[in-house]
Amino acid sequence: MNKKVIIIGGEGNGGVVAACIEDNRNRFNDLEWEVAGFINDFEKGKTINGYKVLGGTDEIGRLLEEDYFFMYAIHMIGRNVKSEEVFLQMNIPDSKFATIVHKTAFVADNAVLEPGVLVMSNSYIGPAAHIGKCSLVLANALIGHNTTVGALCHFSVGSITSSYVTIGNVSDVTLGAKVLEKRKLGNYSVAGANSLITHDIPDYEIHVGSPAKFLKKIKLD
Repeated sequence: MNKKVIIIGGEGNGGVVAACIEDNRNRFNDLEWEVAGFINDFEKGKTINGYKVLGGTDEIGRLLEEDYFFMYAIHMIGRNVKSEEVFLQMNIPDSKFATIVHKTAFVADNAVLEPGVLVMSNSYIGPAAHIGKCSLVLANALIGHNTTVGALCHFSVGSITSSYVTIGNVSDVTLGAKVLEKRKLGNYSVAGANSLITHDIPDYEIHVGSPAKFLKKIKLD
């Protein structure tokens, strides 16, 4: 089908999105998506992972008029509010976001992936889970059944989020973190690397450790 995708971001999460698309094409002959290039304010005229940077975020209005889809791959852990601010400034309609799932991932039939979600290799999305718009689920991440995730969230490699968990908007479950069932993570919250989340995390807070404890507030700018 070769629907063309523009990745908004850099070689970090943006490179992961591109690699997912290319691996689906090369190993599994899934030709639904094709990387058209990147949008990046700091790399204009250059390339990212071999793909042309088509311009900065000021070009998005023009590109929306063409036959492109978008993946939003900017997520600044600890600066979650800024990540959302940049996203909202772009004003991209839901119909213009791609939803991309690696062929080795498991997504239950009754799970919901909102527009712009990425599910990377060997990940698991359980039954009746709901993943919010433009959230990134990276390799080997597990999200249990009946878990609800807000928009613009980020699940790092190897993270485990159990069942009946509720996560607000623009929140992180970082490298190797584990969230026990029926917990609530607020908006702009962070479960730190290798943490064990045994309690709820309020809005704007970073919790770390095993069991996790409050570390600090996230940056608001």
